[in-house]
This record gives sequence, structure tokens and C-alpha cells, in this order.
Amino acid sequence: MLPLMRRAVLTFALSLLTLTGASQAADCSKAVWSVASGQSGQTPLMDTNVMGEMVMRIWALPPGVPVKTLSFIYMPKRSTNHWALTLLEPRGQPGEFFGVRTLNFIRTVKKDGQTVQLYTLGDGMFKGLYLMDGQVKNRSGKFMHILMLLTPQMVQEELDPAMFVK
Repeated sequence: MLPLMRRAVLTFALSLLTLTGASQAADCSKAVWSVASGQSGQTPLMDTNVMGEMVMRIWALPPGVPVKTLSFIYMPKRSTNHWALTLLEPRGQPGEFFGVRTLNFIRTVKKDGQTVQLYTLGDGMFKGLYLMDGQVKNRSGKFMHILMLLTPQMVQEELDPAMFVK
């Protein structure tokens, strides 16, 4: 009877640990969107509007998002679907920033020693959007890790991620 009881207690404890671990998996998607959409209340470090063609906002060390900077790029004259989020020097797995468990690989792009992988998001808050993950050079030639969340319309623009790195 005692071994059976130990086994039941052990099974229960392992189940509880598994559920606790799964529920604590990092998901910064709501914090990322809160900052990018202006709902967090944090003032952007830079807020530009280039003749209505491109709006760009940059936040340094945004709250709840373990990155160096988060930027939001929007092209309202093209359409409401022309936008992207850029995360520089993320500390964590790419899926954690967008609440994704399934990344579907599309292709790798290499240029001048820079490498970026393109994925579609298979689930989560941003399901169906695209993710670029890679190493790009900043203006001084230093490599930086970048994550870019892109709408399908922005992927068609064939943006160079390095243009968003300072």
C-alpha cells in the first residue's frame, strides 16, 4: 500500500511541476504589443513621422520586454497593414517575444556576412505574420541580434533589417 501511495504522490507532484513549468513559459507578446501600440504609457525615445510616408517610434529598454530597443515602423500611406516591430538584442528565444510555439521556416538570407532566417508564426497572438531572426551589422560594423515581426505586406517590401540598426 505504501509504495502505491508514494507512486501516486510522486505522479501528482510531477504533474504539478509540469503544469507549473508550462504556465511559466515566457510570453512577452502582450508587453511587446502594449509598448508598440502606445498603451504602456512609456514615452518613445524617438518618434518620427516622415511626411506621412513612414512613422517610426523607438523605445529603449521597454518595460516587460528584455531587449535593448523596441521599434515600431508603420507606413500609413501604403495601407494599415504595412507595419513591423523590431527588437534589438533580445534576451530570450524568438518565440517568447511573440507568444509563439510553432515557427515555420521559410528561408535563410545571407548578405555581406549577415544572416537572417525568415519564418511564419504558426500560433499565438501574431499567428500568420512573419518573423525575421538574425545577425545584422550596425553602422559601425558591429553585429547585432535582431528580431523583426512583419506583416505579409511588409515582407513584400523586401526591407533590409540592417537599415533599422544604428
